[in-house]
Amino acid sequence: MRWFKKFSAVAMSCTLLLALISCSSDKNNLEDATVPLSLGLDVIDGKLHYYLSAPVFSKDIEKKSREGEGIAEGLRQARNQEDAQFPGTVAFRNYQVIIVGKKLLQYKDWFKVLDVTFRDPRNTTADRIIAYDGPVTDVIHFQAKDQPTTSVFLRGLIDSGSRRSTTVKTTEQELHRQLHDRAITPAISEIMIENNKILLKGTTLLSKQGQYRDSLSYQETSLLQILKKESKPGVSLTFPVEGMRKQLPFNTDLVSFSIGNISVKIKTSYEDGRFHYNIKINSFISITEKFLEYELQENSEEMANDLSDEMKKSIEKLIGKFQQHKIDPVGFGLYARAYHYPLYKAAQDSWGEELARAKFQVEVNLRIGATGAVE
Repeated sequence: MRWFKKFSAVAMSCTLLLALISCSSDKNNLEDATVPLSLGLDVIDGKLHYYLSAPVFSKDIEKKSREGEGIAEGLRQARNQEDAQFPGTVAFRNYQVIIVGKKLLQYKDWFKVLDVTFRDPRNTTADRIIAYDGPVTDVIHFQAKDQPTTSVFLRGLIDSGSRRSTTVKTTEQELHRQLHDRAITPAISEIMIENNKILLKGTTLLSKQGQYRDSLSYQETSLLQILKKESKPGVSLTFPVEGMRKQLPFNTDLVSFSIGNISVKIKTSYEDGRFHYNIKINSFISITEKFLEYELQENSEEMANDLSDEMKKSIEKLIGKFQQHKIDPVGFGLYARAYHYPLYKAAQDSWGEELARAKFQVEVNLRIGATGAVE
């Protein structure tokens, strides 16, 4: 028994020694490597252009990032081009964000360009996928003195926006799942540059092949997140109240409120040769802003009914947009697959067309729980 313990200890020591030797022979000092944090993909004159941005670890250099770009048929094939533009070796990809130009989003199956990032286990697939309506080079080369490097700034912008439900946080791994799951279609973040600032624009909706279909505003994105049951308490919405508009420099008919804990129930059935969805939304809300002359405490029930009607109309309009483009970013197909699998299976190859034929009934019941410190 003793000889077995000694043999085990020696074997373990040898294993660790071999591991250390192999690691030391393959080590790459930070100052001798380039770690790109941003990847940009765009189409110019019918050719695929890629852009990289990597941080510069030197206190003597004012500009804290270095950019590279090129034309390539694939990202792996561009490796030599990348090494020629950066000092040291371009190490494994630890992208924080991947910015995709809308010109590339016009092509089917553009996502295959990222195949190499899934092949190498050293690469991360937690990077945020972002759409940009314009030359991607504008984002990659964007510099601002009042913000960190663009890579870090964009990641924080998407993460904070998703917590407020003004955009979605779709990682490369999540986009891969959405593209390959027939019961749902993808949605990714969208940004813009305005007045020399990078801003969130909302959400980009894609087809099952990854092609651009439409864009959602902040509020439409919030409604999408509510339908997906991914919104958190504190979502802010603004709706008009009929008959309250006056001629002023601001809209006097608008009422803003934040949503507390929200209940969303979606039931599906199959009647008359098509799927039927019944959506019921219930929540207490807190009034956060109003311009109109209206006694909330005395007429809270009437106001709640008005806001419920406006929210119902907005959700129906949003679902109509999905049906028009034959896309399913909510994942209504997941309900059909779970509760009516034989019927769903027969329609899964053309689920967009099937959803366009579906009937939706939406019920919204909002109740005012708080009106603020003043009337």
